[in-house]
Amino acid sequence: MDKFLVKVLMMLVLGLFSSFTPATLITNLTPAELASQDYANAEDHLTADLQGINYITYQGYDWAWASPVNMEAFAGNVLYAPAVQANWHFADQMLLTMLKNELTIADFTQSNGELIHAAQFFNSSFIHVDETNFISDYVSSEWTEPGDFYASFYGGFETFYVRNNAAGYEEQPTIIAEPISLALFAFAFIILQRKLRKTLF
Repeated sequence: MDKFLVKVLMMLVLGLFSSFTPATLITNLTPAELASQDYANAEDHLTADLQGINYITYQGYDWAWASPVNMEAFAGNVLYAPAVQANWHFADQMLLTMLKNELTIADFTQSNGELIHAAQFFNSSFIHVDETNFISDYVSSEWTEPGDFYASFYGGFETFYVRNNAAGYEEQPTIIAEPISLALFAFAFIILQRKLRKTLF
């Protein structure tokens, strides 16, 4: 088989597999893991540098405005469970009450007027959220079942996921005071000098 044909076949196979990958979802999981809802290898892509852009922190929790709907499948979009990003979970009733009573649209708005949301971290297609629903208190966390009488109504509820704001972060490196770092450098230099002296003489 000639090289050109092999390259064409490889391109077709790669194109086929990439077509199964969700269009917007930011994840390290494979399409097979997503399809089987196997989130064991999930990494948390909502890193500290995205605070104020994709999530906010309030009362010891990080809050992600995850989706403009709260149904797992809606209008061709898949809303993934919070575990698709490690450390995230559904908000319980106490946290939802906090969200409704204490947080406002201003808390989820950047200084440039853009909404702070994480739709691309939890949805296969949606990259937006609905400000009007949030202002009207149409917020939820747990999904509405498709067969539910109010499914079409609840499909419009905004979904929020939470995590403990200490979760998912690596321990910050200890800052070494300048005199100590100089002493460590000098100590390492002395050891290196002695080792070199032993090998040379």
